Amino acid sequence: MGVLASGRFNHLGGASNFNQTRNYWHWWRCTPDEFELPSHSMPVDIKRLLADPEKFKKEVRPMDFYDTYWYWRLRKEATVLNPERLPKLSYKQLAYDMGVPVVNEALEHQVGLIELYEYLKSSPFIGPFGTIENPVLVPAIADIRTVACTGGTGDNEHVPLYFNCREGFLYRCGECDQIFMLVRVTYQNSWSKDYIHSEEIHQVDPDVDELFDVDLLAQGHSRWCTGGMVRWSTGQQALFGDLDEREVATQIAPQLADELSKAAIAGGEGKAIPK
Repeated sequence: MGVLASGRFNHLGGASNFNQTRNYWHWWRCTPDEFELPSHSMPVDIKRLLADPEKFKKEVRPMDFYDTYWYWRLRKEATVLNPERLPKLSYKQLAYDMGVPVVNEALEHQVGLIELYEYLKSSPFIGPFGTIENPVLVPAIADIRTVACTGGTGDNEHVPLYFNCREGFLYRCGECDQIFMLVRVTYQNSWSKDYIHSEEIHQVDPDVDELFDVDLLAQGHSRWCTGGMVRWSTGQQALFGDLDEREVATQIAPQLADELSKAAIAGGEGKAIPK
C-alpha cells in the first residue's frame, strides 16, 4: 500500500487531489538553448570569416572559440538546408562541410586519447597506491575536480572521503594518506609544426573544397525566409546582421531575390527564384 508524503483524506477515504503536495523539485525538459550559444554571440564580421578563415586569421585576429563555433555551425546548417546541392556532394565533401574530418592514423590516435579520458572521467581509478614519488593522476579539463578516495583493497578500504583536487598541488587523503595530483587534459590542440603528426593532420585533400561558399547563405535565406516567415534565423543574422525582421522582409529580401533570380537565369537554369 502506498503512503502519501503529504496530503489529506476526504470523507470517502481517498486522497484529496487538491491537498496533495509534491515534496520534490520538478525539473523541466531541456531546451535547445541549453546546448547552443545564443545568437547575440555571433561575431559581427562572420561573413568575412566564412569567406576565408586563413585570411581572416592573418588580417583580423586569431580564431577563438566563438569564431570556430559559429563558422562550423553556419557551414553545417547551410549545407543541410540546401536540398538541391546536398545530393550532389561527395562523401568527403559532405563530411568536411559537417565538420567531420576523414579519419587517418593521427586522428585515430587523438580520438583514442579522448575516449580514454571519457572512460576515466566516469570510472573508478585502478592502480598502485598513490605516493609522493608516484601520485594518483587525476585527469580533468578544468583546474579543479572533485575526488573520492576509498583507500586500498580489502581491509585497507574506508568510506569515500571527498575533497577538491586543484592543479599545481599534491593532495593527501585524510584517512589513508594516499597522494593525488590533478593533470589537465584539453580537447583543443593547436597541432603546431613541432607536433609529430602535424603534416598528416593538416594535409589538403584534393577531393575536398575547404573554402565555404558564402552565396549559400543567400540561397538558404531566399528559400527559408520568404513570405514574411523566418525559418532560418541564424542564417538571416549572418547575412544581414542585427536588423529588424520587418526591415529585412520589406526591403532587403525582395532585392536579394531579384539578384538571385538574375544569377540563376544567367547561369542557364532557366527559372527564377520565387519571391
